[in-house]
Amino acid sequence: MSNIRKELIQAAISRAFALIDYNAHNGFHEGHEFMQQTILTDNSLTEEEKTEAIRLNNKNYDRDKIIYNDGTRRVCEN
Repeated sequence: MSNIRKELIQAAISRAFALIDYNAHNGFHEGHEFMQQTILTDNSLTEEEKTEAIRLNNKNYDRDKIIYNDGTRRVCEN
């Protein structure tokens, strides 16, 4: 098991965020998908680091969906 380099993960997330073109990616949903693809194609990260970066990105995405009250609604049928 390799060591996860947190500084490199944060740099990759920041780099992916900086590469978002807001003219092409409308809304934060498309920006999130673009960030995931950018992180997955980053050659400087190991597979474990990519997994951790995607996990952190998903956590931020879920937080943003709650803050902006946006996204698909799910209805519990109990």
